[in-house]
Amino acid sequence: MPTGYAYIILGAGKQGLAAAYDVIRHGQAGRVTLADGSLDCAKAAIRKLKQIAGPALQKNKTILMAIQLDARKDSELRRVLQGHHAALSALPYYLNPSVARAAIAMKVNYCDLGGYFESTQEIMKLDAQAKKAGVTLIPDCGVAPGMCNSLAVCGMEHLTRARDVRIYCGGLPQKPRPPLDYKVVFNLEGVLGNYFGKSYVLRNGRVELVPSFSGREDIQFGRFGKLEAVITGGATSTCPWTFRKTLRNYDYKTLRYPGHYDKIQMLKDLGLLETSQVRVNGYRIVPRDVFVAVTGPRLAFPKDRDLLIQRVVVYGVLKGKKAEVTYDVLDYGDRKTGFTAMQRTTGFSAAVFLEMLAQGRVSRLGVVPVERAISGSLFLKEIRKRGIDVKERIRVEQR
Repeated sequence: MPTGYAYIILGAGKQGLAAAYDVIRHGQAGRVTLADGSLDCAKAAIRKLKQIAGPALQKNKTILMAIQLDARKDSELRRVLQGHHAALSALPYYLNPSVARAAIAMKVNYCDLGGYFESTQEIMKLDAQAKKAGVTLIPDCGVAPGMCNSLAVCGMEHLTRARDVRIYCGGLPQKPRPPLDYKVVFNLEGVLGNYFGKSYVLRNGRVELVPSFSGREDIQFGRFGKLEAVITGGATSTCPWTFRKTLRNYDYKTLRYPGHYDKIQMLKDLGLLETSQVRVNGYRIVPRDVFVAVTGPRLAFPKDRDLLIQRVVVYGVLKGKKAEVTYDVLDYGDRKTGFTAMQRTTGFSAAVFLEMLAQGRVSRLGVVPVERAISGSLFLKEIRKRGIDVKERIRVEQR
């Protein structure tokens, strides 16, 4: 029988693979199960893990398993979840609530990559059921939401009183290429979903719903010079509600190279990104579906490397003086493992929470907001342990 903790990761794509690698190296894993709609994909992920994590697998005597899963079926979800200490959903966001419900039924702790707040809201409604089952659910544990919110908490912990939080994050190509100066670093449909609709922010102590693509500003970021930032959906997660009695403002903006947002706005104005059906030659089609299908492959640039850039700024007071705490993250991926920057920052961040859950290091039961699950300082320590470069600066106003 294997010793150690039993983890299951649903979704054997890029982020799931990175999370599996992390639990092998840092999670005291006795067994790691990768479940995917494609058994070939799950098996390929197992082969990759044996290649890049061989010494850790041998040292810990970790067993790897690949399972085919139809995540649309509750019976299958329950079957694969049974017998694990903790589960990570690296599946499409709309499947997360179903996985969360199955995890409660099988008494398995749960976390996910998040991204779409509507799914997170649905999971938050399961709090009483999770408590009754004696398990913990933590949605939104990726990079944004996830890492960015945890770093904001870390900055708040440094201050006597925190007042405002500003978060900026972007997954970008290291070398921008036309036509959009963008490389698809995760699901293009998800990117577009976050570009449009509404976003929750905290303004003057009140939770407000504001239009995505609003509040455009330029931000200087080291050698990259000027980047564009606009409000987009999802990444503030539950923080506006959690901190509405302690903070004045809390918002999130996505970073892109200059000119990108004007191009996207033009596509939007032309109707090419609409989600309502239109009739073409007797067929009903969704313009955005066609756009994703046609342009997705053209924006993949598989040979081009990506980067992840993030800045979290917390403003407030420290011992009676105005102060600000800044965290800058810049990751270029890892040639040794082959992981992209988005894989590392998203998968490793989620794995931190997954491992804490399996090991019983999250004390609260029920559905726990990511910003309340563990301390910011502990998250910072853990993510740095994984080679993610996080620079911290504390500036105090001198009188």
